Amino acid sequence: MNCREFRRKHDAYIDDTLSGVDLDGMANHRRLCDACSQLDTRVRRALLLARNMPTIQPSSDFAGRLQARLTEERASLQLAKQLHSVEDGLRARPLSVSTYAIIAAGVLAAAGLAGAATRIRAHDNVILLTPVIASMPEPERAGLTVPTLVAAMPAGMPIWPAVFVAQQAPWHFASDTTGP
Repeated sequence: MNCREFRRKHDAYIDDTLSGVDLDGMANHRRLCDACSQLDTRVRRALLLARNMPTIQPSSDFAGRLQARLTEERASLQLAKQLHSVEDGLRARPLSVSTYAIIAAGVLAAAGLAGAATRIRAHDNVILLTPVIASMPEPERAGLTVPTLVAAMPAGMPIWPAVFVAQQAPWHFASDTTGP
């Protein structure tokens, strides 16, 4: 059990609706992990406080005042919908061809500026090194004269999976260990 799984199943753990195996795993993880134990304690304390709060009794005229307020809000909502529909009818016009052309020109200009900015920065990061010229050939190694190309795969692997994996396996050169 890890912390992510503990947090995911914590609600069911508190409600005692998990299987026996999961309950044991959650209890063991809670004992071993301080962070999850603190989380469990905080949640259980908050639930204890919420369950022990006194019930709130509304006043006797609450229902009448609530209904009057709901009626008032429904009327203002309908009025707002009517006003918006009139405004939408006045504003709903398609964009002209020139507007689309201006938008396209702005996008192209922004892309050009971004491209120019990246080209300027690319030249700043180039590291120039002096050329290296080999003055002497590398000495030949004793023993194996030609390095052998081998695949780094575990022994005992059947041939047909090796064919599928061959292109993805890391390749190494087998070389003589007695060389310089």
